[in-house]
Amino acid sequence: MHEDSKAYTAFQTTQGLMEFNYTPLGLSTAACTFQRAMLDTLGKLPFVVSYFDDVLMFSKSWEEHLEHIEKTLSALREAGFTVKPSKTIVGCEHINFLGHIVGKGQLEPDENKTEKIRNLRVPTTKKEVRSVLGLLNYYRRFVHNFSAIAQPLTELTKKSSPNKIVWTPECQESWDAIKKCLTSEPILKVADLSKPFVVQTDASNKAIAGTLLQQHEGTLHPCFYASRTLKDRERNYAIIELEMLAIIFALDKFSKYLLMKPFLIQTDHAPLSFLKENKSKNARLTRWALATQQYSFSVQHIRVQTTF
Repeated sequence: MHEDSKAYTAFQTTQGLMEFNYTPLGLSTAACTFQRAMLDTLGKLPFVVSYFDDVLMFSKSWEEHLEHIEKTLSALREAGFTVKPSKTIVGCEHINFLGHIVGKGQLEPDENKTEKIRNLRVPTTKKEVRSVLGLLNYYRRFVHNFSAIAQPLTELTKKSSPNKIVWTPECQESWDAIKKCLTSEPILKVADLSKPFVVQTDASNKAIAGTLLQQHEGTLHPCFYASRTLKDRERNYAIIELEMLAIIFALDKFSKYLLMKPFLIQTDHAPLSFLKENKSKNARLTRWALATQQYSFSVQHIRVQTTF
């Protein structure tokens, strides 16, 4: 800890006034300061991902992996960091990183976490519902239309809801559906920037959703699911406006993958074929259509079975 900062950590004891020489756990700025130090140390290495003290290296071959390990350890040593061998894994094809199993172009939830979700008991208070939703939200990218499925549970967390919740059949149905989705071995493909993307969208009177997909061995596989519930004013939109809103939402969520390259939008709402032509007289639709002009895409009408 810098000498000028030590005085701010001072505390009184029976043996006198004391202050920390090293950053203690619980200091309000400790987490962001440590993460910034890790980024300063490893941020220039393109084969390294770091989140606090979790460091992940990825390589295409064993020889390249050894080279990456050497460069990473050298950077850590120069910055004064040490690595504990017992907590180090080298040369594996799959690894548990931040609650996810990563490897061979795939991403799936940690089995220990899904087992914990499977054994969750039904919450009885608003606080417990919020805690459970916090855990489930961490893995929402694996659940198609998560926001719509979880809406009955989300309603229980509103200010107007009582602290002792009323567990309805709709809540139980939502509870069972989410647990089933997260414990049925959901697997996402890691996005490959060299391949074209497909964006599928859908909307209902409850929520909007989008899915980012890519072709792998002749089959469309999901790379990312995204969804959100509708705001009160949006529930008054016409069907075509909701479907268009779903497209705008999906493009915004997946923009880092879609900008500067052509892709395909698949929607189950045929009238949205006007999107590239921008011939609508609806001001809201026209405004949204103009917002899509930064992208290069084509629109295809498909039949989608809505699950919400």
